[in-house]
Amino acid sequence: MEKKTLNEIRKNKIETYFKKIDSGIFDDEYFDLYAEDVEMYYPKFGFEKGKQGIKNFGKVIGKHLEKLTHDIQNFRYTFSDTVIVVEGNEKGVTRSGKEWPDNHTYFGKFCNVFEFDGELIKRVHIYVDPDFTSEDTERLAIFKNNAAKENSVPSTRDVVEEFYDLLFGRKEGNIVDLFADYVDWDLPGNKDKFPWTGKRETKKEIEQFFYELYNNIQSESFAIDFISVEGENAAVAGQLSSRILKYDKLFSTEFVVIFKVINGKIVKYHFLEDSHKLNEEMK
Repeated sequence: MEKKTLNEIRKNKIETYFKKIDSGIFDDEYFDLYAEDVEMYYPKFGFEKGKQGIKNFGKVIGKHLEKLTHDIQNFRYTFSDTVIVVEGNEKGVTRSGKEWPDNHTYFGKFCNVFEFDGELIKRVHIYVDPDFTSEDTERLAIFKNNAAKENSVPSTRDVVEEFYDLLFGRKEGNIVDLFADYVDWDLPGNKDKFPWTGKRETKKEIEQFFYELYNNIQSESFAIDFISVEGENAAVAGQLSSRILKYDKLFSTEFVVIFKVINGKIVKYHFLEDSHKLNEEMK
């Protein structure tokens, strides 16, 4: 029997995670998927730590949902070192009997970011709109203060959308100005072969990133599938194709970008693509 790679093992763990959730079976096999110090995040719920934290979250979400189903067969996976990002669709029924999504204001899109320690899940951050049945829409319209909005700092979505407008020349300006003075920036990869990858912190280092990027790759396509925003956090998922000039080869991958925006400035930017595939194909 052919031995499975670590990524294959981790992918199987993720599939088990979703199958257990969909079936509502939270047994030892389910909790054995996690490291003892696992961290989880869910919009409006916040953060929890440890397996007891996972149980606490399960109790809360169980009070709201009668049924939850994920389209596991059509998941899209992005692998990057110890991180696996899963993009997909989900549907369900609330305890009050309402089925979702309505495919009008809510489409059942979600994005999970899993980080592993060996074969165990040590972090799972879930990016989804918890308003499954779009019941917040009317309340938001009632309480929206347009005057206050005009005087407020840009929203997370505004900043993310402006980032891509500047990146692709749809708007004039300096993209570096969108970033805070200190940034948690990470684009995992082999920095010896691909100088635009790696961690950065300052605006000067980010400016250098764009210089290195534009001098080493030629973008062929860049398509965003969706942008999910919850407070200060945003996740962007899509696909890209770029020609790596040094090797004169085309590289195509799915990607997920994690943003965090505070006071109208980007303080976190993590770009996750198939860095292993990039390293293997460029020889």
